[in-house]
Amino acid sequence: MKKHNLLVAIVAVIECIAFTAQPVQAAKYSKSEVKQVKYFQRKYKNLDKAQYNRNSIYQQAPNFANPFSPGVLNLAYISTTMDYVNYYRDLVGLPSEANPDDANRSAQIGAASLAAVNASASLQAHGLLNYLRPNYISENDWGIAENATLGNINFLDDAHSASAGEIVTDLIREDNNIAGAGNIGHRAIILSTRATRMGIGAAYGMSSDMLYSVEYGLFADDILRAPVKSRIAYPAAKVFPYELVGKYTPWSYSTTKRISGKPKIYITDLTKNKKKRYRATQVRNFKTLFYGEGYTTTITYRPGKAKLVNTHKYKVQIGKYYTYTFRFFRQKG
Repeated sequence: MKKHNLLVAIVAVIECIAFTAQPVQAAKYSKSEVKQVKYFQRKYKNLDKAQYNRNSIYQQAPNFANPFSPGVLNLAYISTTMDYVNYYRDLVGLPSEANPDDANRSAQIGAASLAAVNASASLQAHGLLNYLRPNYISENDWGIAENATLGNINFLDDAHSASAGEIVTDLIREDNNIAGAGNIGHRAIILSTRATRMGIGAAYGMSSDMLYSVEYGLFADDILRAPVKSRIAYPAAKVFPYELVGKYTPWSYSTTKRISGKPKIYITDLTKNKKKRYRATQVRNFKTLFYGEGYTTTITYRPGKAKLVNTHKYKVQIGKYYTYTFRFFRQKG
């Protein structure tokens, strides 16, 4: 669950500029890296960057009274959200997810129900825990909302305008998960190795400018599927967008293997100094917390004192379990 304040967002941009203002040592991309970078830059360029507000996000606005209607989102907002979800899945080598109408309907009921009760940015919004059902929302719709809001929720304060991509990016980066530092529950749903589909919902608060966004991505039949990959790393192997890491972004390693304890993790800048290793900090083992998303173990950490420079190539060594390399690139070109 995310709580994203516009003032915080402005500060984050300033911090990001300071974070990236480092000397860049020339780095040579391999032919395969160049091909991959161009592929993802083309995909990113084609993603819709349109801003939405209360007047443009809906095809039909919700009705918070009898007869209750959750509203209908602008179809472009839904498709753009899924484009971003699937772009991030492609970055880590996962197949695209479908976006069925019934899942969208459920997600929209969830978002409108959060808006109807003006839910606060807390963990209790998941499943609408301890919220009373308004009398104009049927028990059936309330039950749908409780299930849909168990997925990803994003709170955007004073959301006079926002793009669909900003919300998905906020969730994948996990810079400010109110469940606690290092928790990558939103990322785990977006990068689930079991998931096949996702529903998208969004609604402005009934009496506030809070924008409630719902990514309904937890379904019983998906949870029973075998994972399509045995491991997912963030940053991903090979090439990875520089824009997707920042000062507060947790790195992660999720696997179908069981890992006990906290492995020692080292990051090496192969472009600048192949012999210097930096030990990761804030290592956490979430064990099977994200099992439903396909992971038996999830380890999160921060890169410690390693300086992150665009175009540089890095090696990540996660104990005895996994060692890989990746190179940064700018997705904006």
